[in-house]
Parts: sequence; C-alpha cells; structure tokens
Amino acid sequence: MRKLNGSQKRFYAQFARHGQGDTLVEISPQEVALLTAITHLDLHKNDVPEWLSQDLYLVSQKPFFEIGPNEISQLNIRTPEMAYDILMEAGIGNLDSPDYLYLTNLSALYRRRTKYLRILRQQQFPSADQIGPRCLLEYGNTDSSLLFSWMMWRKLTFDLDNRSAQETGYLFEPIVASCLGGVQMGSKNSVVHRLDAHGVPTNDGRQIDCYVEDTQKVYELKMRMTIAASGQGRFAEELSFPMEAQAAGLTPVLIVFDPTPSNRLTELQKAYANAGGESATGDDAWDLLKNNAEVGMATFIEKYVEPPINAAKTAIYGIPESVTLEATEHCMTIAGNEKTYTILREHP
Repeated sequence: MRKLNGSQKRFYAQFARHGQGDTLVEISPQEVALLTAITHLDLHKNDVPEWLSQDLYLVSQKPFFEIGPNEISQLNIRTPEMAYDILMEAGIGNLDSPDYLYLTNLSALYRRRTKYLRILRQQQFPSADQIGPRCLLEYGNTDSSLLFSWMMWRKLTFDLDNRSAQETGYLFEPIVASCLGGVQMGSKNSVVHRLDAHGVPTNDGRQIDCYVEDTQKVYELKMRMTIAASGQGRFAEELSFPMEAQAAGLTPVLIVFDPTPSNRLTELQKAYANAGGESATGDDAWDLLKNNAEVGMATFIEKYVEPPINAAKTAIYGIPESVTLEATEHCMTIAGNEKTYTILREHP
C-alpha cells in the first residue's frame, strides 16, 4: 500500500494536526477532505469537480457549525493518502493560491474547535483540596450540600471559561492576521521598536498583532477597549505604539470590533491619526478587515468569523435566561428554554 513520503506528510500535517504530546490535536482524513471540499465550494461556487464525490458534496452543503461526527464518519476517505490526493486535486499544493490560505485558516478553526470539545469532555470537577477553604465565606448561608455543589460547578465553569479565552486568543488574532496577508511578530524580530526620550528607536522591539509587508502597515487588533488597557502604564504603551510605527516608516492601523465609545478609545484613535494612521470600530472595523483581506478571505470572514460574533452581540445582554446544570460520570447537560446542550464526558 502506498505511503506518504516525508515532505508529503509534513504538508498534510499543516491541515490535520497541531501541538504535540498531550496537547496534540489531529483530525481525521475524512475531516481534512471535507474541509478541502468546503474550501473549494466556498471559493468556486459553480464548480463541482470530478474529485468531489457525491457523499463529500452532500455533507459539505450542510451549515459548517452544524456538521456532526455521524455525517463525517460516513465519508469514504479512510487514509491520509486518500485525503492528500484530494488536497492535490483541489490545487491546495499551490502555496500562492487563495485555496491554500483559505484551507489553512478553515482547518485552524476546525482544529481549535476540536481541541476545545476535548477540553469540555475532560475538564474535571475540582476536589475539596482545591476549593475547600473557600466555603469559609459562605458556610452556614444555606444547606451545606447545596453550597458545596455550587462551589464545584462555579469552579468548573470558571476553568472552562479560562480555557475558552486562552484557545480563542490562539485562534482569533492569527486568523485575522492571515486574512490580511500578514504575520504576527514577537518583540525579538519586530519591525517596530520602542523610542527613547528623544524619539530615537532603541533595540527593544514591540509585539505586533499583524504586519503586512506589501502595504507596510501594522495592525493593532482589539475585540474591545478593556479596563486593563485603561491603566496608566498599559495605556501609555497603547498610545506610544502608533508613534513607534510611524518612526519605523510604517502605517499604524487600529481595529476595534466593539463600537462602544469611551474617552480612552477617542484618545487612542487620535494618536493613530496623528501618526498618519487610521482606525475603525464596530461595523467599520469588519468592513476595513474585509476590504483589506487577501483574495477569497473576505468570504471566510463573512461565513465563519463574523456571524457567530454578531449572533453573540445580539443575544448577550442584560440577565441571561435560566439554565439548569446536570452531570453524571459520562455526561454533562446544560438545559434551558426547552433546549439541551449535551457534552459527553471522558476521564483524561
């Protein structure tokens, strides 16, 4: 039986896996083939090529966020070799093609979702050693067993939310940077350096959310202006960045997806304007992102990034609806408004 050689394995792994050891995430050949099919149909809407089998076509027509393991398991792509052949047939081997960039981001999104599902299944309830002393603040206020269950649930949900924030951070900014045709840069290899008291660049680099070499622009990406950013030290860092970018001969661009006005945001926007840069918030931020995106990537943003975030903005406000939380050894269920969200549980 034919096997992939070393370079073929490395190419395939770009879409199938990331991490290593306990953090390794690897999706199946069926999933790689499905993501390839979705990429092709998103970018070439009227083209149904010969390599796109009927079963693959039918599953790829379903809403992306609703495709489940049962549909995927029925696909007749059983080996990495078969999925690799589909990658080649679809033209993903051309690294300069929109299809390659699109699939890179789509598979990154899919793998992060796969990883977080594993976290949901494996994150354990806390032990008494971890949270027991916290009962001193509430002991006696209610029935003890109810209090201890409440403590366990809130610690679990806190841990899950922390992991969610972490995984979102690893996902969101790299995807946006990639869509813009840019790269993230750490301080060690940055093209922007801090200025000394005389306005002269030093050897200390600045971390950059997105640097686009072709346009010589550096982007600062924010979901919102947070309270943390309003502290004097941190906010001084925010204000200095556009000046430092201008000193490096680059155009600074501020993107803030939350349009909520604030004095700090106004001050920061003014700093970008004074440095010859630009800024956009809310809908304008999404428009700026899509208007400056690489070929095909505006479609990716419109289909897989913008809709879930906009749905959350519409639904998350005020007091949430009532939910119930139930757990067994093998299952956790969140229920509310006659709907249920069931998570199968595993022991890591």
